[in-house]
Amino acid sequence: MAQRFFVTVMAPSRRALVNLGRYGFDLFQPTAKTTRENQFEIEGLLTLEEVGRLVEDAYRVLIEQESSKRARSQQQVADLQDWLEGMKE
Repeated sequence: MAQRFFVTVMAPSRRALVNLGRYGFDLFQPTAKTTRENQFEIEGLLTLEEVGRLVEDAYRVLIEQESSKRARSQQQVADLQDWLEGMKE
């Protein structure tokens, strides 16, 4: 499986932002926004190959972090009893 990265994709126009849906990439639709500088952005989880395709098509892509560094399975977990004991301290 190809390594994936959390990214921010910057589109040159609103239409270009909408057209990102045609790629079928793992983009997080609720994160789509217009910035104060009138730029159009959306966050996603992409491979380097997918990033390359977008860059070739005039999108800018900021690579934030490799996906395994943010994986939920690596977060600290406590059961309810331990959490309650910690709250007493």
